[in-house]
Amino acid sequence: MKRETTPKVALFVSLTLKGGRSTVRGILDYAAKHGPWFCLFMEGRPKEQFLELAKDRDIAGVIVTGLTRLGVRDIKAFKAPVVFVEPWPEMIAPDFPLRNVPWVGRDSYAIGVMAANYYLQRGYKSFAFVGEPYGKYWSAERRRGFEETLAKDGFGCAAHDRFTEREKRSWPAERMKLVRFLGGLPKPTAVFAPMDGRARLVLEACLTAGIKVPEEIAVLGVDNDTLLCESTVPTLSSIHTGGFRRGRIAAEMLDDLMHGREPRELCVSLPPKTVVTRGSTGYDAMKDPVIAKAVSFIRNRARSGGVGVEDIVRAAGCSRRYLERHFRERLGRSVRDELVRERIENVKALLQDSDLTIGEITEATGFARDSHLAFLFRKVTGKTMLQWRRENREAQDE
Repeated sequence: MKRETTPKVALFVSLTLKGGRSTVRGILDYAAKHGPWFCLFMEGRPKEQFLELAKDRDIAGVIVTGLTRLGVRDIKAFKAPVVFVEPWPEMIAPDFPLRNVPWVGRDSYAIGVMAANYYLQRGYKSFAFVGEPYGKYWSAERRRGFEETLAKDGFGCAAHDRFTEREKRSWPAERMKLVRFLGGLPKPTAVFAPMDGRARLVLEACLTAGIKVPEEIAVLGVDNDTLLCESTVPTLSSIHTGGFRRGRIAAEMLDDLMHGREPRELCVSLPPKTVVTRGSTGYDAMKDPVIAKAVSFIRNRARSGGVGVEDIVRAAGCSRRYLERHFRERLGRSVRDELVRERIENVKALLQDSDLTIGEITEATGFARDSHLAFLFRKVTGKTMLQWRRENREAQDE
C-alpha cells in the first residue's frame, strides 16, 4: 500500500518538564518548515501510549526520549527509523542493542561547570548542592561538573543528597531535613539544584527557615521554566539549556533517515546556553550586600511600577549618594537605570509568554502611556515591542 504524502511521526517525548516541551516545539518548528508531518503524541489517555496502537497508524519515523518506558523490544518492533533524545547512558553504551541509533542530548556535566563558574565570578566562597531524590544520571553529572570545577579553585561543596524511602516519595517528609541543612550552612552560600523543581523547594525551605534569599542563600536551578521561575518569591535564576535546538536537531536527524540519508552527525551533546539571572541570585551578593539588598527589592517590588528611587534607597538602608555611587561601580548603571531595566524585563516576559495587547501590557507594568513605554523599550532593546515579540516567539527556546 502506498504511503500517504504526509508522513506520520510518533513522538514519545515526556511533556511533564520544560525540557521536553521545548524539545517538542523544536520538532514541530522543523516539521512546519520542512514537512509537513502528522505528529502523534503521548497524550496520557488509557492505552494512548501503547505501541500496538501507534504501529497500526503506519508510522514513518519515531523520536523517543530516554525518559520513556519503551524498551529495546518495543523500539525494535518499529520498521521506521528512530532518533533518541536525552538517552540514558546505558542506551548509548557499546554493548547496548540500539547503540547505533542517532541521538541528541544535553551535556549535563557542562551544566554543572556553568553553575560553578557563575557563582565563582560573583565571589562566593561557600557552596552547596541539593540533589534530586532518585539518583538520576543527569543530576549526578551536574553535581560532578559543579564540584570538580569548584575544586579546581580550592573550594569544597556541601551536599543534601541522602533520602529515606519516605522522603523520596514525599516533599513534606523531606522538608525539615532540608531546612536544617540550609540553616547549618555558612552565610552567604551559593546553592545549586539540578532542576527548577528542586530549586523551588530550596526557596520554600528558606522561606520556612526565615533565611534571606539571595542575601544569605543564593539559589540556582536548571531548565529556565518561566512558569516555575517567575512564580516564586524571589524569582528563580536558572540555566537555559536550549531544548528548542535539541528538538530541531532530532527532527533533522529523523528527516534524513526517513529520506534514506545518513545524518550529518549521529551523536550530539549540546552545552547549556546561558544563566538567566533573576532574584534568587541577585547581583554580586557576596561582594556588596547593600547592592544585593537594593537589587532584590527592585526585583520583588518594582516590576509593576509604583516604586521610586527613594523607596529603593530606604530598602537598602544607606544614603542615596552611597547607593548611586556603588551601583555605578558594581553594575555600570544608575539606580533608576536598573529600575527601568527590571520593568522592561517584565514587559519582555509578558510579550513572550502572554497574548496581552501593548496597551494591556502598559497598564499591567505600571507605565502611564504606551508612547513612554515604547520609547524606553526601544532605548533598552533597540527594537519595537512588536519586533521583539515576533522574534522571541519564533525561537523562544532556541
